[in-house]
Amino acid sequence: MNLELFSVPVFIGNVDLKKIKLTSEVGHAFYSQTPSSFNTKNHLDPESVKYITDTIAELLKERYQSFSLKLARIWRNKYMNQDYQEPHVHMESQFSFIIYEKVNKPHTIFFNPAKYLIDAAKANFVLREFVPQLRKGQVIVFPSYIEHMVNRNSDQVTISGNLDFKLNV
Repeated sequence: MNLELFSVPVFIGNVDLKKIKLTSEVGHAFYSQTPSSFNTKNHLDPESVKYITDTIAELLKERYQSFSLKLARIWRNKYMNQDYQEPHVHMESQFSFIIYEKVNKPHTIFFNPAKYLIDAAKANFVLREFVPQLRKGQVIVFPSYIEHMVNRNSDQVTISGNLDFKLNV
């Protein structure tokens, strides 16, 4: 018998970038000083909100039967001159996402929540980190508590966001 304990659900799908109409004012929001609209004005038209939440809901239906989903926050990151994002998690939401709007090669790294225990136990048979091989027009949805970062890169743009998710029981 094989039993997976404490697995982390991650969902990958495609998006039609033409259906995402996000206007944003890019500033510098993070320690890394990567240009981002995280703490500035972002406007997503209602059709785009519906498109993103419906697209992500379809992905989540692979694992969850009945739930409610609401877009809590959205922003754009512009990696221009060897910019990066330091390791971080997304607070006060259940799921987060990254849409690869302009990308040559993804530079996102996700870390196993037990990475320090894995290191301490020298458990090299357990996945410690994950680098998704995604392309322009794809989305990755992950639990907001998953620590992740973006390695230095240039000339790439992502749209990130947080979701309020509640199982209907």
